[in-house]
Amino acid sequence: MKFLEAKDRALADILSRSRFRIDAFQREYRWQRKHIEALISDLATSFDKNYTYGDTISTYNNYDSYYMGPIVLCDDGKELSVVDGQQRLTSFTLLLIFLHHAQNNLLDQTLSIDLREHLYVKRGGKDTLILNVDSRKRAIEHLINNPNDIFRDIDDIENGEAQKNMHDRDESILNIIGRYEDITKLFPEHLMNEDRLPIFIEWLLHSVILVEIKAFSMESAYTIFETMNDRGLSLNPTEILKGYLLSMIDDDEKGEEMNVFWRDRIFEIKTQIGVDSDLDFFRNWLRSKYAETKRSTAKGSENLDFEQIGTQFNSWVKNNSSKMFLKRSDDFYYFIKSDFDFYSSVYVELFKRKGKVQERFENLYVTSFYTIADSLSYPLYLSPISKVDDEDAVARKIYIVDKFIDNYAVGRTFQGKSITQSSIRNYIYDLVKDIRNLEVEDLQYTLKNRLNEGWGDTPFFHMQQMNNWGFYHYFFARMLYHIRDSELDFQSLMRSKKQTSYVLIPIFTAEEIPKVLQDSLFYSYEYAVANFVLIRRYDLDAYNSLSIPDKSRFLLINGYLPEMQDYQNFDDILGLLAHRDRIITELVMQIWNF
Repeated sequence: MKFLEAKDRALADILSRSRFRIDAFQREYRWQRKHIEALISDLATSFDKNYTYGDTISTYNNYDSYYMGPIVLCDDGKELSVVDGQQRLTSFTLLLIFLHHAQNNLLDQTLSIDLREHLYVKRGGKDTLILNVDSRKRAIEHLINNPNDIFRDIDDIENGEAQKNMHDRDESILNIIGRYEDITKLFPEHLMNEDRLPIFIEWLLHSVILVEIKAFSMESAYTIFETMNDRGLSLNPTEILKGYLLSMIDDDEKGEEMNVFWRDRIFEIKTQIGVDSDLDFFRNWLRSKYAETKRSTAKGSENLDFEQIGTQFNSWVKNNSSKMFLKRSDDFYYFIKSDFDFYSSVYVELFKRKGKVQERFENLYVTSFYTIADSLSYPLYLSPISKVDDEDAVARKIYIVDKFIDNYAVGRTFQGKSITQSSIRNYIYDLVKDIRNLEVEDLQYTLKNRLNEGWGDTPFFHMQQMNNWGFYHYFFARMLYHIRDSELDFQSLMRSKKQTSYVLIPIFTAEEIPKVLQDSLFYSYEYAVANFVLIRRYDLDAYNSLSIPDKSRFLLINGYLPEMQDYQNFDDILGLLAHRDRIITELVMQIWNF
């Protein structure tokens, strides 16, 4: 009788021919944007290190494999229960759904791969999802069959048959929809072409490897799970770094002083921010102040400062201590007592200010809803800050950097460019070095020039087209927040499952427009940003029942078009939208100061 089975398996082999159950007692799907971003960035980086122009599907076998770690399954003879690994398997399923649509839109059928066989398995003569969770079925199948409508129909999906008797909606559904939306925005642009995409898909399916640990009783499966996650005796990179730094202090009394201080500060970081936040702090701090080199884009290039700090910062510090001016015992002592103390304090305060509205730092909270990856933004925040800066200088530098990040992220999105970690990291890494320890005036001058290099007065185009629901929900939330002088809680303007929350809808649809206007001219207006608005969920039914001019008046009376207070001619649809487009352009200039 078998008790345990473990082997390496390619993603394609795991997500095919078997059906997985996720039991009700297991936790929800909880991955957030940062987890998806890290996964996509790691996959793209690993693929890019192997890819050379001219490669074909037949050559991907020579690429290095990418190991994703173990998953723990219980085999009861009918289907497999996922004991550990549902976050990764669900995320890979969402990525495969995205790639399924991407290749259908981009590739000739002869180059396409049937990815549905990694989404469905046949049982009882009909196709069922490989990840077989009843409450999530409707959302997953909607993504597979109607991905372009997913965000318009979110309420209908959330309130599906499986949810009718639940007081609280399944948080997994919201996260599934949110993470799929993230993938559509985060997937690297350079992979979206007919040369690379089919090779990437083949590589993903057959060279991404997971260790499948299969038990044949639930008791055995959980014993394995607990053993794998019992980290009580293991040392993480932070503890290894502490051991090295303290070992270089030859005064026992000073060493013990720093040992206690280090322990208390790491506890504070984890308490204020979260588990493993100490690892993120050291990566961000060391990159911001010490990293000089980065890996080139050439195939087979070695990791350098920025990459090495991201993977093994403890080893990097040991190998680069002289570059950090750590030579004598006192250097190591003051590195902890002064540098570590100062920058960790700034880091914790910065995180707290981004998490809620605080006087003088209100913008940090608002911009955190749409920004670049933390692994890029935090090194930028810390880079210009010096230990000799007083509290006012630190605050001004954080404000200037935050304004740059806000303008940069929003401006690139207006231009249809990606803000994924993989697409902008080299630019940000260079910028981290360029603004290191700059004074306030020099920092402002440098970052303003960088923005001017990217676009002229504004990257917002005349009749800008709506192509990113998640971003433009945020965009209109920023406009409402600006016009109403911050009288609203910004988070209440963002998409959520509450009946009082806001949804993004078109003001006019093609079906409502007289045929005389249904030409190429109106088409550009129909999908223009100016034809969209945020409205509360509970007003949708009333709004949809109105005639065209009454719709405009309804929006105005109920405060949904505060920027149009002086407009009167609601019968002139194109005139209304053209006028609103001009006002929105002016608001863009006010809010983002392009």
